[in-house]
Amino acid sequence: MKNRVLVVDDQTGIQMLLEEIIKQDGHQVLIANNGLEAFDLIQQTKPDLLITDYRLPIMDGAGLIKKNEELGIYVPTVVMSGLPEKAEIAMGGLQSVVKVISKPFPLEEIRKILTDLLH
Repeated sequence: MKNRVLVVDDQTGIQMLLEEIIKQDGHQVLIANNGLEAFDLIQQTKPDLLITDYRLPIMDGAGLIKKNEELGIYVPTVVMSGLPEKAEIAMGGLQSVVKVISKPFPLEEIRKILTDLLH
C-alpha cells in the first residue's frame, strides 16, 4: 500500500516539485493550497506524512497542526519556511512536527526525509 503524503503550499511551483519527488519515491500525493483545505483533507484521508509551508493563506502551518492536535490527530509533519528559525519558535510544543526545513530546499533533503519517515 502506498503512503499518502499531503503537501500544503500556496505556490504551484513548490507543489509540482514536491509532487514529482514524492511520486518518484512511490507514494501517493495529495495537494492543498491553504491550511483550511489541508485540515479538511487530513480529516478525510488520514495522510501518513504532512509537508506544509509555515506561511499559508486562511490558516498558517502552526494553526493547522495545532487544530489537528487539539482533535487528537498527530500526522508526522515537515514544515517548510523561508524563515526556519521563526518557524521553529512558532512550532515549539507541537508534537507532530518532526523537522523544519528552509526554503529553498535541496531535493536530496526531501528524498532523505521521505526515506527516513516512510520506509
